[in-house]
Amino acid sequence: MVLSIKKYFSKMKLLKNRCLPVFLLAVMALSSCKKWLDVQPKTDLKQEELFSTEQGFNEAMIGAYVSMTKEATYGRELTFGMMSVMASDYSVGSSSEQAARLLKPVENLDYETEQFRSMIDRVWLQQFNSIAQVNAILEHIDAKKAVFSGNKYGLIKGEALALRAYLHFDLLRLFAPAYLARDNQKYMPYVTNYGRTVSPFSTVEEILSKALADLDQAEGLMAGDLLGVKGAADRKVRMNLYAAKGLKARIYLYMGNKLQAFAKAKEVIDAKQVFLMQAGTVINTDRSFHTEHLFSLYSELFEARALSVLEPKTNLTTSAPYYFTQETKLRGNIFGDQPTDIRFKAPMMQQIKGFLISHKFLYPDLADEGTTLNLQRNYIPLMRLTEMYYIAAESAADPVTALSYLNTVVGNRGLLPIPASADLQTELRKEYRKEFFMEGQLFFYYKRINANHIEDSPVAQMSAKSYVLPLPENEKIYGAR
Repeated sequence: MVLSIKKYFSKMKLLKNRCLPVFLLAVMALSSCKKWLDVQPKTDLKQEELFSTEQGFNEAMIGAYVSMTKEATYGRELTFGMMSVMASDYSVGSSSEQAARLLKPVENLDYETEQFRSMIDRVWLQQFNSIAQVNAILEHIDAKKAVFSGNKYGLIKGEALALRAYLHFDLLRLFAPAYLARDNQKYMPYVTNYGRTVSPFSTVEEILSKALADLDQAEGLMAGDLLGVKGAADRKVRMNLYAAKGLKARIYLYMGNKLQAFAKAKEVIDAKQVFLMQAGTVINTDRSFHTEHLFSLYSELFEARALSVLEPKTNLTTSAPYYFTQETKLRGNIFGDQPTDIRFKAPMMQQIKGFLISHKFLYPDLADEGTTLNLQRNYIPLMRLTEMYYIAAESAADPVTALSYLNTVVGNRGLLPIPASADLQTELRKEYRKEFFMEGQLFFYYKRINANHIEDSPVAQMSAKSYVLPLPENEKIYGAR
């Protein structure tokens, strides 16, 4: 039985500090062969037990999501952390001396500094850790098809396949050239097996082909996935059918295939399973607009992590927070000094100790009462419905249709319509910067369009190489995943 939304959150809380057998094996795959062999019989037994029931498969799936919430990836670095610093969301030079020392190399895209390399290495390792957990599910699920009720086999297998595509695509966007700058060099593996076998590296084209193949299969398996009244509530926060379709739209646009990108984005929009937040209905407890999320993670640690680096400190060299954006930059460069924009006005932005601080992921003014509303503060947005509107606008065949999609979002954000005389690409660029502030998507946008400059970045000129992170040294030598 698929867990209810309340049980799902309870299960995630139970598992967040628990080492699942799948997680143990993923870590052991990175250890020496001798150590791995010493414990293999015991962990095989645990896997056999875990994958003997539908509930066990569901718990393993939740374990993969818990893995994704670690600080090394979507719990910080691939959201409000490293990726947002790289996209110049923050004013690192105006932060504390300690923060500047740690983050300035990231803002400067100085990939060879020790602290930045360490951060990059952790991203690579944790992302493949999550992939290993997904692959463990896929390795066992076909042999255990009989343990599933109803359509749960298709839902969980499709979910795992789509999640594997998602994790690999983000690695590709980090460690390989943009599709526009692709070549025949092999940059990373697309890992589909679970165990000690080292997967060969693939080209950009091959990685994307494999991701789309996984998504094709996932769509077929999750064809009956309902998110509305008739659907299971917890499907709304997981990698569901519409998130898989949305990921396809994201990938097709990355490849420059606007025809397919538009078709997939339109499918998601027209399905009306997820709706845009209305400007007049924003509530204080939902600052990430979770009702618009096509795919998000859930972590009770996320707000505390954000609070530790976003709130002003008194014990540093200055009182500035680590991740700090100057008020003039927020008002002018990012949000265009438009006070009616619901992404900018209170409670989204608040004055704290003389600093204008984004409270997109912070709720210090609200008591944590454990209510359903307070659960909303724990979401980590990874894909939004608004992105589908942006993709449709960018890939539409005619300018009237394109502007209509873009103005739908603009209106819902409390702004006046963009006139037909405006340059669509310029307006899209503004929207990406406002909409995905602190969410880790902006750097990928700049990379996809091959931008020669990141706005407000100290890097004067971006090249195709500037957008490619270096592989960990151990990976180059041993293929250590």
